Amino acid sequence: MGRVFNCLAFDLDGIEAELKAGHDASVQFDKPFGEMLTIVDPKEDDFDKWLQVPSAPYLERLDAMCAQWGDRLGVRFYDFWGKPFDAALVGQLPNVRNLSVDSLWEARNLDAIARLEHLSKLHLGVFNLDDKTILGKLPIARLSELILSETNTKALDLAPLANAAKLRRLYLAGHHKNIASLTALDRLQEFTFNAKKGLDLSFINGMANLRALKFNLGGTASIADIQLPKLEDIAFTMVRNLVELGDMQRFPSLRRLFMQDQQQLESARFGPGNTNLEHLWFYNCQKLDRVEGLADCNSLKSLRWIFTDRDPASLKLPKSLTHLHVLSGKRGAEAAEKAKIEAMGYVAGDHGDAWFFYK
Repeated sequence: MGRVFNCLAFDLDGIEAELKAGHDASVQFDKPFGEMLTIVDPKEDDFDKWLQVPSAPYLERLDAMCAQWGDRLGVRFYDFWGKPFDAALVGQLPNVRNLSVDSLWEARNLDAIARLEHLSKLHLGVFNLDDKTILGKLPIARLSELILSETNTKALDLAPLANAAKLRRLYLAGHHKNIASLTALDRLQEFTFNAKKGLDLSFINGMANLRALKFNLGGTASIADIQLPKLEDIAFTMVRNLVELGDMQRFPSLRRLFMQDQQQLESARFGPGNTNLEHLWFYNCQKLDRVEGLADCNSLKSLRWIFTDRDPASLKLPKSLTHLHVLSGKRGAEAAEKAKIEAMGYVAGDHGDAWFFYK
């Protein structure tokens, strides 16, 4: 087994200093452990002068730091130069709480992850993942956060996720088999996925405590049947076929809507039932020409609408609005359009709290 070339994490003293300063940190490996590790020195361009340390005491200290700092300290295994990753390596870090095994072509012994008794966050990203029942072999019941990256198979069985009672954050990329099982996740707070065309979305209504719902890619046409009384954030990025949102007043707790690169949506409807709505973000939604009920949204602070022919002066807006960023996107027109908005008494820019997709 070769030397580990530690690409993004530096010495553990530096990692610990970051943690003590209140920042999250991660240690990343892109090769198997050998007897020695090579530690990156960002101040030294000559690789041959980078520090080499014995792996055993380094890993022992890293494991102790995992026990001390919990899920604020992440450990990531990635790339492995296209070679199979042997997950038995994670057994050398029994106290890891936050583990990423991602950007990998192949892996073996993934069931070793189940023996990590303290694991609470897991990112699994192995493209050639042939074991369609792998979720049943992982410590699903212990996880608070799970990210499943895209695989070469579309048949990864999601049924075991029904037992993920502690799960608070879930990200799925291209996985739909037995997705209705997720209706049992009534304590989930953030859900990101790509809904394929024709998928019945009614299972989402079982996620009664969901705070953030993010549609990323996929082909769903309508979300009109989704009702989530506690939902605060909803996002759509490059969702093909989306034509219907329904009356958004059925989300009384909604604070922010983010919509980007939606080419089919023509209208959106809000109203007095959206008492908590603060930020609306529309970018490159070229068929969108009607946003109804804005004047009745008495908590609305910002409206961003880029690539629209609507004259901002024609919009009926609530008195609460402070930031108006409505631009045509035409070459050379931005300065004049912003000046007109500022003359109306608004800040012609984005509100700092409007962007939330990656929070």
